[in-house]
Amino acid sequence: MQTDSLPADIDEPRRNFLQAALDNGYGYGLGDAGFQQQCNTEYPSLASTTYLDYAASAPPPISTIHRLSDSIATTLYSNPHSRSSSSIATSLEIEQCRGRVLEELFGLGSVAERSQWDVIFTSGATASLKLVGDAFPWHAGSKYCYLKQSHTSLVGVRGCALAHGAVVEAMDAGDMLASPPADHSTLFGYAAQCNATGQRLGLEYGKSLKKRSPKALILCDAAAYLATAVIDLASVSLEDAPDFIACSFYKIFGFPTGLGCLVVKRSSASFLLRNAFFGGGTIDAISVSSPLWSRPRRSLLPGPIHERFEDGTVPFLGIIALGIAMDSHRRLYKSQRHVSAHVSALLRFVTHELSLIKHHNGRPVVKQHCAFGSAAYVVEPGPIIGFSLLGPSSEFVGHVHLEQLANLNGFQIRTGGLCNTGVLSSALHLSDQDLMDEYARGRSCWDDKEFAGVGKDVGRPLGIARISLGASSTIDDVIQWVSFIRRYFVVSETVANLLKPLPNTQETTDDGAITLQTLMLYPIKSCAGQSLPTNSSWRIVPTGLLFDREWMLLDASSGRTLSQKQYPRMALVRPSVDLARQILQVCAPGMPDLMLSLDTFEDEAMSANVCADVVAVSSSGGNADEWFSSFLGVRCTLHRISGGASRHAHFDRTSSSVPILLSNESPFLLISQSSVNQVNKWITEGSTHAPEGPVQPACFRANFLLGASTAPLGPFFEDAVDLLRIGTETFQVLARCRRCLMVCVNQTTGCKTKEPFNCLARKRKSPRGKIEFGVHLMWREDLSQEGATATVRVGDPVTFASLHAAR
Repeated sequence: MQTDSLPADIDEPRRNFLQAALDNGYGYGLGDAGFQQQCNTEYPSLASTTYLDYAASAPPPISTIHRLSDSIATTLYSNPHSRSSSSIATSLEIEQCRGRVLEELFGLGSVAERSQWDVIFTSGATASLKLVGDAFPWHAGSKYCYLKQSHTSLVGVRGCALAHGAVVEAMDAGDMLASPPADHSTLFGYAAQCNATGQRLGLEYGKSLKKRSPKALILCDAAAYLATAVIDLASVSLEDAPDFIACSFYKIFGFPTGLGCLVVKRSSASFLLRNAFFGGGTIDAISVSSPLWSRPRRSLLPGPIHERFEDGTVPFLGIIALGIAMDSHRRLYKSQRHVSAHVSALLRFVTHELSLIKHHNGRPVVKQHCAFGSAAYVVEPGPIIGFSLLGPSSEFVGHVHLEQLANLNGFQIRTGGLCNTGVLSSALHLSDQDLMDEYARGRSCWDDKEFAGVGKDVGRPLGIARISLGASSTIDDVIQWVSFIRRYFVVSETVANLLKPLPNTQETTDDGAITLQTLMLYPIKSCAGQSLPTNSSWRIVPTGLLFDREWMLLDASSGRTLSQKQYPRMALVRPSVDLARQILQVCAPGMPDLMLSLDTFEDEAMSANVCADVVAVSSSGGNADEWFSSFLGVRCTLHRISGGASRHAHFDRTSSSVPILLSNESPFLLISQSSVNQVNKWITEGSTHAPEGPVQPACFRANFLLGASTAPLGPFFEDAVDLLRIGTETFQVLARCRRCLMVCVNQTTGCKTKEPFNCLARKRKSPRGKIEFGVHLMWREDLSQEGATATVRVGDPVTFASLHAAR
């Protein structure tokens, strides 16, 4: 295709890509516009998002769902174990589907080729790998060798081996090929494609293993590879092919989920033994009572292997759905080989574009990770990029920050350990001892911890990121991703100057120059705040303002703490403490006011999780639970922290822990009006369209908002504060406050927005990707007047004991 044949108004990145890509497989011959129209029609669920998580699951085309619905509505499918006409017809479709799997996904075009293999339907790739682990004839002299850089499910086979006294060894790709020749008591396990980085070993690696150890057996995890390619078994001799191959169909077709298969070489089937359990359909004969005996199906005659391993009734409607999904896939994309060409064109483009992204000092922004080291073992890469983002000093940017910002801007990606600890540890130079140490500190695979925080390991990243492409990925998807990385993660000279420490500021003692403009109390965690009146003082205690974050809402089904991030409507729940009447009054639109006594504590306490801590809470019960459940639309329960029990937060700047109740990190949070004003100015300057409205201080959910009447200090002066006095009470700054997506809930409407998070991500991000706004405080009780009740009030003058360069 010539450049001048493209539309005149096409943007340069798309023009550069399409010039070569349309002639090399992109778009399945439909052209740019035709392919985009097909995606719009078939995937309405992707209309408002940029989906880059195909390695996790592919979205199903709408035509598959419609055809399945029509088919089930008009055709009677029934249990294939019966002999009725509908059962026989269903059984025939299932057997035809087995043949199609071998032909279309495994390249076995002839009946003779397919006759050497069988398909055992399972609930997915993990179940297929487990089937081999359970059925392999382990003994004290057998061995399981697996690649370190494997999906957790393939690693998990070692549990079966160890349970039977077998030897287990984790190896790198080169070491496995160089290992001594092994016999049939050894099982090698490897992934055809790394699920975390996209690097492929394909069938060639298995062929090399077979050449080295012809008698050994090979288990291949092909779930990631088959998502966009064909495992072409016809391209290798039967002797050189893996013995067992696992896959999941939803990664290819999007639907059905909960269905996969184990493809078994018939000549290797004798190495799979039935375990103690048997189910309907897998036996030929059985005794009712003693002597207890059973005979596995096809134990006397050679026959289909799957009949010995598919316990009970196969998910026949799921298999019918698989056949329909394969029809839709072929109609839309021709074949998996065409899908491979399509995604390869996109992968080359996005890999090249990401490699060009640099900081102002020329250092790269994206570090792409490898799984298998030497390129000697790697074939053409699959459409997955495992990567980390780097700051201008080549420091790692937090993967959770990346994911939060991506979610806010409509991107679906994956971050963390990616179910592949081998890749994570090799990419981030984590030893087994490092992993154990982090686990001992409370870190788990599913948490949001981004960096190690102890000793020499401080700042070491604990997760990576992944984008992945699939059959319906478009050039727009990858162009938008590249633009997103450029917009939010490239540090220009201007942004670099914003990250520099504030200049030293002289001590401020000018009475009346700065005052406590707003004082906010948050009785119920994650609900709206109570703005305290000017003419009344409020008591402070070491854990914060009196009654601050003393109640919480729990999901009645899961027991998890409710948060505005998941339930933004919580912003419309407005609790207020009435000291005169000793009640907690709760209001919400369209609801009667709820009144709760401040003196009520239930005797029985239960445990609840707040962040990583377990706290004792008591239930308010009764009408309160019904009230909140009705308004929020989720069954939930109101609880109060029991008996004044507290958690503790830890900061580098204090020699001891800081007591807190149900707040996340500290007793008090402070922001300034001048900083809020600066953020609004940035939003206005960087917006290509009229902003929704100025960001209100309430979105930052601070206890103290400082304002200035005369000689105001500049924005973010609070970053340089060490000690400050509000009225008669002294507070110490503990650290800057790291921000999450909670700031994007409008506290007046309860609606989610993109600002101010997007703006802060560009202007107020630390080198490691921490978005910071406001500061955490603790009360210095030791500096208060002995015997006096400590209080603050709106309008109190604010002075600083010292100001220093920001940390």
